[in-house]
Amino acid sequence: MPLTLPNLDDRRYLDLVEEARALIPTHAPEWTNHNASDPGIMLIELFAWLSEMLIYRLNRVTDENARKFLWLLNGEDWQPSGDSREALADDIRQTVLALRRRERAVSADDFEALAREADERVARVRCLPRRNALMDFEADQPGHVSLVVVASEAAQTPAVLAAVAAYLEPRRLLTTFIHVVEAPFVPVDVAATIVPLPDVTPGELQPKVDAALRAFLDPRRGGEQKSGWPFGRNVYVSEIYQLLDELPGVDYVSSVGLATADPARQLSNAQGNPLGLAVKPHELVGARTLALTVTPV
Repeated sequence: MPLTLPNLDDRRYLDLVEEARALIPTHAPEWTNHNASDPGIMLIELFAWLSEMLIYRLNRVTDENARKFLWLLNGEDWQPSGDSREALADDIRQTVLALRRRERAVSADDFEALAREADERVARVRCLPRRNALMDFEADQPGHVSLVVVASEAAQTPAVLAAVAAYLEPRRLLTTFIHVVEAPFVPVDVAATIVPLPDVTPGELQPKVDAALRAFLDPRRGGEQKSGWPFGRNVYVSEIYQLLDELPGVDYVSSVGLATADPARQLSNAQGNPLGLAVKPHELVGARTLALTVTPV
């Protein structure tokens, strides 16, 4: 639906007359006869009548006025789609939708939305303001913005990164430096010992466990929402226990261990028991080695 035109002035004849009469004591205190027979009151009523007609015309925006305004908004090359009221309503709708489009990257949400718009092969994107991914993700770099991109599985990542960078270049602020890089992955090694139900064989259960773990840690389809493992989300031993324990055919899980190449990522409680692996805000995870042991009862 087209936008509802505002009522620019809702005063009517009686409102104008009363407003003028209220000003008489202030500007002409010697004028004491406010009856309709007074010539001054007659002039007030005449001008109120004329003003009401002007206000009525003020609130009437003709179709031609609307088209002229659309021409100002869309540029000198714009042409109306037709002469009917339906065509004008559609032109107004299309213009309003175009005005709502993001054309300038200012906030982190702007950068992420425009990056997804740049190329349909962009599966995931994370904007990191005040970061220069080409130097150091950790250091604060005013004026720099880094975009961490995950391409779809069938896409060539360098081509996707180049497309995003080219699309954002004319839409950035003049003083902003944009860096588009591939998302870094933290490879996670999972070791688990699982006891199946009595009527389930280890050979039958192990492929299902393997697939469930890989899907859960997948950067494009993993996580609890199945929309990709969240950027910067730590991996915890407890959620691996829960995932495996809920699989059909699993009786119970006796042990779970998580490891990666960097020992500093290990999370432990006060007693030194392992809790999980730490992931930085710009990183994703992915299952690498799955040392699964399915032990029959």
